[in-house]
Amino acid sequence: MLPQDSMKFSSSSKNPEAEKLDLVIYGVFDSDQIDKKAASEGFKAKAGQIYYDHSKALLGLGEKAKATPDIYRKAGALAYKLAQDKQAAKVGLELPANASMKAACEGAAIAPYKFDKYVTEKTELYVKEFVLFTQDKSASKDIAEAQIIAKAVKLARDLINEGPTVMNPEEMANVAQRQAKATRLEVKVLDEKALTQEKFGLLLAVGRGSADYAPPRVIKLTYRPAKKAKKHIALVGKGVTFDSGGLDIKPSDGMLHMKTDMSGAAAVMGVMQAIAQLKPDIAVTGYMACVENGVDSKSYHPGDILISRKGLSVEINNTDAEGRLVLADTLNYAQEKDKPDIIIDIATLTGACAIALGPNMAAVFSNEDGLSDKILGASRYTGEQFWRMPLSDDLFDQLKTPIADMKNTGERYGGSITAALFLQKFIEPKTAWAHLDIAGPARNDKEQAYVSAGGTGFAVRTLIELLMGY
Repeated sequence: MLPQDSMKFSSSSKNPEAEKLDLVIYGVFDSDQIDKKAASEGFKAKAGQIYYDHSKALLGLGEKAKATPDIYRKAGALAYKLAQDKQAAKVGLELPANASMKAACEGAAIAPYKFDKYVTEKTELYVKEFVLFTQDKSASKDIAEAQIIAKAVKLARDLINEGPTVMNPEEMANVAQRQAKATRLEVKVLDEKALTQEKFGLLLAVGRGSADYAPPRVIKLTYRPAKKAKKHIALVGKGVTFDSGGLDIKPSDGMLHMKTDMSGAAAVMGVMQAIAQLKPDIAVTGYMACVENGVDSKSYHPGDILISRKGLSVEINNTDAEGRLVLADTLNYAQEKDKPDIIIDIATLTGACAIALGPNMAAVFSNEDGLSDKILGASRYTGEQFWRMPLSDDLFDQLKTPIADMKNTGERYGGSITAALFLQKFIEPKTAWAHLDIAGPARNDKEQAYVSAGGTGFAVRTLIELLMGY
């Protein structure tokens, strides 16, 4: 049985017919001249359409004018899946000139992913070698980078898909320490004692209901380039390893997938693993704010007034709005300790965001147009969908209360915006900040191309692309 990362990738400038391949796949646009036999059988080269004939296949890429890197990423994934279905050990993929081979390799490298740790009869993996046919002289470098990115996505997915009793805050810290050792990142873990000393009043309150069996941890991974850094970017990921809702408990069906509420922290872990290997000329610090929101006699209550690390008081009117509390203290700590030029938080924060944008799109909130534009630009390459949402100051009135500086939730309407406005209160005026609400696409119910069912590792690739662009 082959492990999921055993597939070998290579490039070739030869004619595919000259190679000894079990299967060769040609990517074609709908405007290309199509093989008569394929056309007679209904092949029109629509995006994702496949025509298979013994050891050869045509893979539709759709309209040439609408081609994006993600078309090639999906092509790589579909090529792998066809080869796996046909039990081809060595497969070749030829795409049109100027196609993104890096994207195609990413798709093919991510496509085999399955969280099958607990499955007794595992799927046999047949594809041993994947050859990309291209004249591009940078193909070897692109393939190497694509494999690093694919492994980062798979790491994030593994963290998300693991059961919450196993992948609790302590285990997140253990994984981070192993990753740091393997990639030579610096690591620091704040336990309950350190968090108390640092006055993480909001985060500790969230974790009180599970502190006996899943004590909170804030994990810091640090990457520094060999030469003086051009910029310093901090990432802060929400790591609620299980969210019961606390005393404002969720209905049972709403609790089923709440192990995925640490997808932001998982994304940060994956990004930091990749950045340590890709070595950009910027400093990157990754924070994972990990806690379980449990139900216990020690749980924090609706009506509590908590003091944040920044000193702002917060009236709790919903214990199920815990993610913003966890992030608030960690954002404040990251800014004070690291003084980054840019800080980005990543969180499965609000169901309201998924209602607004659907299951496949994440929201970007930002206090700086340039930063928002860069995130959206990176997402256009990666195929991960983001949409910029407004920070409407007038909605902050929903968070006002006469007995504290603010409440932790507002009204039903505009819920993703009021959550972002809450976080903005913990951002220093001169710090460029973006908040990514990934509540919709962090989980996927049905496998698609290179996006697996379960935890998706959403935002890993976009954040890597963003960081490598500085």
